[in-house]
Amino acid sequence: MIRLISAELFKLRKRGMTRTLLFVLMGILVVVYLILYAVSRANIPTGPGGPGQIDLQTVLGLPVAIPFAFNMLASLGTVLAVILMASSMGNEYNWRTIRSTVAASESRFKLLGAKLISVFIFILIGMVIGVITGFLMSMITTAIGGNSFNFNFFTGSYAWDQFLQFWRTFFVMLPFVFLGFMLSIAGRSAMPGIALGIGVLFFEPIITGLMSLAGGWVADIPKYLLGANVNVITALANLPEGFSGGFGGAGDNSAPSVLHATILLSIYAIAFVTYSFYLFKKRDVTG
Repeated sequence: MIRLISAELFKLRKRGMTRTLLFVLMGILVVVYLILYAVSRANIPTGPGGPGQIDLQTVLGLPVAIPFAFNMLASLGTVLAVILMASSMGNEYNWRTIRSTVAASESRFKLLGAKLISVFIFILIGMVIGVITGFLMSMITTAIGGNSFNFNFFTGSYAWDQFLQFWRTFFVMLPFVFLGFMLSIAGRSAMPGIALGIGVLFFEPIITGLMSLAGGWVADIPKYLLGANVNVITALANLPEGFSGGFGGAGDNSAPSVLHATILLSIYAIAFVTYSFYLFKKRDVTG
């Protein structure tokens, strides 16, 4: 198993896509912070009370830098993680190397396990780099804005909260990553995993929004889908109002609890990965 994991890590490390996805993540975080800083310097009306700022200085400040980076990772990071996972599996079919890869592996179960573990390692590394990038950009915008550097917020309780949020963020990625993984196996290509995996991210909010407007029992359906439950977990970062992010919604009347969200997302993740292993073991591989 260790040999297979090492081989998969070597593949991911040598592929240009892995570096490209990391640079995209870092680049977008940099651009987002610069845009927020530019907007924060302008007078924007907050309501009938007159001109002001929409709490952007708070988002750009050091105490919120890490939670805000996690919020970005829960959305943008999930998209990139789906691409990485679907490509890692689907490209074996696209490049017609799947048959030789299976033949050289101890078992199909170990092969898929090695692919999952190796991709997860790179996702976790990317998350750490993303958080560091967000924090550095917060320091830069703080310096440019002439604000003082105050690290009194960094207490043991704060560090523990961010540690938990790190793993919460990774947790909400799993259903989408496993969905992309499953679809790349089912479609014998990276494209179904990427297209449909990311499609769920963007189209589910539209569907759940319409369901919420419908009212009745239809408005309760979104709390059993991915988006509303992801929102519940990401909201634990306690970002300023308007920056909670997430995918989709379920309406005020059907917003699930944290326990409900944790259980449901776990069920989705387990179902997707279980079917992936079943399908890959049952079906003959084609190159």
